[in-house]
Amino acid sequence: MDKTYRYGVFGVGRIGKVHAAIVQEQGHQIVAIGDEAQAAVAAAQDELAVGGVSAFTDPAQMAQEMAGELDAVIIASHTKNHAKDALPFVRAKVPIYLEKPLTDGLQEAFDFVETIGRDPHQIQIGLQRRYDSALLYTRQLIQSGVVGAIREIRCILRDQYPPPATYSSRGLIIDMGIHVADEAIFLLDEFPNEVWASVHHTRGYASPIDEGGDTAFVTFTTPVGVLGRLDLSRTHSSGYNNETYIIGTKGTIHTGRFAGYPGPIHVEVWQSDGKLHPASQSFAMTHLTGNYPEFLPRFDLAYRRAHEQFREDLARGAAFAVTQNEVLDAQVFAEAAHRSAEQAGAHYRLQRHEDLQTYKASCIAHGLIDGD
Repeated sequence: MDKTYRYGVFGVGRIGKVHAAIVQEQGHQIVAIGDEAQAAVAAAQDELAVGGVSAFTDPAQMAQEMAGELDAVIIASHTKNHAKDALPFVRAKVPIYLEKPLTDGLQEAFDFVETIGRDPHQIQIGLQRRYDSALLYTRQLIQSGVVGAIREIRCILRDQYPPPATYSSRGLIIDMGIHVADEAIFLLDEFPNEVWASVHHTRGYASPIDEGGDTAFVTFTTPVGVLGRLDLSRTHSSGYNNETYIIGTKGTIHTGRFAGYPGPIHVEVWQSDGKLHPASQSFAMTHLTGNYPEFLPRFDLAYRRAHEQFREDLARGAAFAVTQNEVLDAQVFAEAAHRSAEQAGAHYRLQRHEDLQTYKASCIAHGLIDGD
C-alpha cells in the first residue's frame, strides 16, 4: 500500500496554496501550515480545510516542533525568504520541496548552497517545466537530431496580468527570468557564456508593484555557438503564453504556440520543406473552474508530476533530479541578465564550475556578486 505523506507547508500565498491543494488531491495530509503573515495562514486554513492543524508564523518553530511529525515540507514563501525559511528544515533533516529560486540574491544563494552542500537528497526545487510533457518531448526531439544542429533558441513567457499587490519582486528578470533561464539550460543541456538584456515600460500597463518594467529581452550565447533569447512580459492581454522556438540547421521545433485556453499545447516540428514532420504532437492542458492562477492550466500536470517524483525519489532514497545545484545555475544566468539591464545592456561573461568556491569566485570576477 502506498504511504500517505504528512506535509508541512510554509508560505501559503498563491503558489503555496496550489502546491498544498495538489498534495491533498493526491491523497496526502497537510499536518502543519505557516506563513509570516497571520492573515495568510487564516485564509489558507479556510481554503484548504485544515483549520485544525498546527499553525506557525516562524519556520524555525515549525521545524523544531513538527520535525518528528513531518515526512516532507513545502516552502513557498516570498522569494527573498526561500533560503532562510528552508534552512531550519535542512537542519532538522526534513525533506524539502522548495519553490524556485533559492533566494533573490546570488550571494545568499551561494552561501546557502555552501551551508547545506551539494548533496542532491535534501531539496527538490519546484522548476516544474522539467516535468512538463511538452517540454520533455521537445528535449527528446532536440537530442534526436530531427532538426539538426541548433542555431537559435527563443523561450517566451508572457503573463496576462500584473502580479498581486502582496507579491515581492527584486525585478522582472529575477522573478520571471528564472523559469525560462532554467528552461533554456535544460533544453540545450548547456550553460550560457555571455548574456545581455534590456527592460522596458510599455503603454497602458499599471502594476501594484515596481519590477523595473513590464517587458524584458534577454539575449545570450553558448559555448557551442547557439544564439538564445528570453522574452518576458506581463502584458499578453489575450492570456498566459509560454512558447519555445528551437531553430536548427534542418528545421524548427515550435512548442506551445499560443492556442488560448484550454489549449492544446502543440509541439510542431517544421521541416526544411515547410511541412510538418510526423513526429509533431499535441498535449492537453488541464480544464479548471473557479479561481486559479493564470499559469496553472498550462502547468498543472507538470506540478503534479513533480510532486509525484519527489515522493518516488524519497521512497527509493534516490537523488532528486532538480536540486539546489540546478537552480543555482539558473540564478547565475538570471542575475547576469538583471545586472545587464541595469547597466544599459552591458555584456556579462559566465562560466560554470563544479567546485562551488571556484564558481563563486568566477561570478565575483565577472561582476555578478559584489566582492568583499
